[in-house]
Amino acid sequence: MGTGIVVRRFLSTLARVLFGFVLASLAAGLVTVLFVTTPVEVLNEPFERLPKTASETFDLALLAATHLGIFASVFVIIVALLSEVFSVRSLTFYLFAGIAIAMLGFTAQFQSEVAGQPTILNNYAIKAFLTIGFFGGFFYWLAAGQFAGRPYGWREAAAGPVPAEAQPPAREAESDAEVVITRPPIQIEQARIRKPFLQRLKFSRPSATQDPAADTVTREPTGTPDDTSRNA
Repeated sequence: MGTGIVVRRFLSTLARVLFGFVLASLAAGLVTVLFVTTPVEVLNEPFERLPKTASETFDLALLAATHLGIFASVFVIIVALLSEVFSVRSLTFYLFAGIAIAMLGFTAQFQSEVAGQPTILNNYAIKAFLTIGFFGGFFYWLAAGQFAGRPYGWREAAAGPVPAEAQPPAREAESDAEVVITRPPIQIEQARIRKPFLQRLKFSRPSATQDPAADTVTREPTGTPDDTSRNA
């Protein structure tokens, strides 16, 4: 595989992971803000205040996404490396990873609390962090996770095409064998095959003129001894 292909693949993977991370952070930040200012509270406000409320919600979502992204960056790098190396594309894996990172953030925030201050340890906060992790993992899978790992057929592409001279000449040998077996006989072979047969048809009974010696027959005298002596 050429160096240019490796560099392009690395850059495309890096861009995909960064895009997924940014999208997951924005989704987590927006969910965090919606748990603080619920959609029901937003809809109960006067209609003329909706544009200002939407702008404030967007600003708070960006701020929350920045804090969440800074905290989760190390864990996201670990998850991204594992998923890219082992080609993990399962949605369940990313949902579990997102929830795990969110619960780590919940634990870190709980440990940093000051005694006597309101605690984060309550059902509403736990539900909020679980939902944040769920949507963060889902949007990361949607943008990057489902395409993790090497593409299909990368081994064949890395090996390259097989040279023509390296291919086994199996079919050529088979075709040669077929030609040798199925080729028709040449004229000389046909002549050798037909000549004895024609000779057997035409010259099976040779005439006396052609071969007089063949008609010579030794005959015994049929007369009596007296006739023999009389002729003598």
